[in-house]
Amino acid sequence: MKYQIKQKIFSLTDSFEIADENGRSAFSAKGKLFSISSSQTLFDTSGREVLKIKRKYLTLLPACRLLCADGSEWLIRKRFWPFWTSRFTITGPAGELQINGNLWQHDYEILQQGRLLAKISKAWFSWSDTYGVDIYAPEWTAQLLAAVIVIDRIQHSGKNSVVDDD
Repeated sequence: MKYQIKQKIFSLTDSFEIADENGRSAFSAKGKLFSISSSQTLFDTSGREVLKIKRKYLTLLPACRLLCADGSEWLIRKRFWPFWTSRFTITGPAGELQINGNLWQHDYEILQQGRLLAKISKAWFSWSDTYGVDIYAPEWTAQLLAAVIVIDRIQHSGKNSVVDDD
């Protein structure tokens, strides 16, 4: 299934709209304006909370937790090496997943032991951050879409992102 994640331009918080391949709204992610934990919540089309994205503090490299409505927890961490690429790991009930990106931070793949779970590409020229996401593991759609939002938050920390420590 294909999705488009588009950051809202005129929003006081990091908010995203997620549409399916037919252009219909599938999910939305909304941040809280005055939140100490800098969290975001992913909602389905009926407004039910699917998961929360929370920043993990006291870590050397940026990390976020995904707290799912079913009680499961996923941890997304930025990897240091190799420093010339953009890499992350996701640890959760599914085991360990790898997110590998290119040097320009526009194309990513999410893999589990060599199996492709999702491909992500960021639009080069757009007013707001826009990502195209092809998901090949529909059972983890919400978690994989949230991983894209976490990547965006971490890559833009220090540039008006809620991941920043200001």
